[in-house]
Amino acid sequence: MQTRPHTLAEVADRADSLERFGRELADWLHTVRTLTSRPALTRAIESAPRLLADRFPEGSLADATLAAYADLLARRIGIPAPSWSFEYTRISPEPWFAVDGPRARLLALRDTPPAFKRRNLFNPAPDLPVRLRRGRPRVSAETKRANNAARQRRFQQKRNALLKSLLPAAHHQTSR
Repeated sequence: MQTRPHTLAEVADRADSLERFGRELADWLHTVRTLTSRPALTRAIESAPRLLADRFPEGSLADATLAAYADLLARRIGIPAPSWSFEYTRISPEPWFAVDGPRARLLALRDTPPAFKRRNLFNPAPDLPVRLRRGRPRVSAETKRANNAARQRRFQQKRNALLKSLLPAAHHQTSR
């Protein structure tokens, strides 16, 4: 069984049809849901995905979608969008709406994030579950135990060195 993609480049590498692209993008979104640090999220979008316009008929739509998600994620985590996401080949040649009906399309035109509008994609609520965690990055229990053991060893060594330096002084004073 193949693991979920960790980067948008992996999504593009695995996609050979629009249906497969959709499944891989959904898996990537699940991966993004687990990431809580800015560096990890940056790694998920920094590599330029291969162009999909030549791989399947709707490839240009997939290329625009990848660029839109990279741009949106970058803006949400407060970093510049990757330069590859602004290439003209990453703009859908035709407007694409994630909703049907004239009223829903009007709302999509109004509510779509700029990252998607710039690429001719209209989705009023793109799924991008990002939650940056404040403070230090999470550390496994095993790493915490190893760090604690090293700290205890340093403490014991310092304590033993201090005791050795005090013992000769104590013997010197008691012998008088």
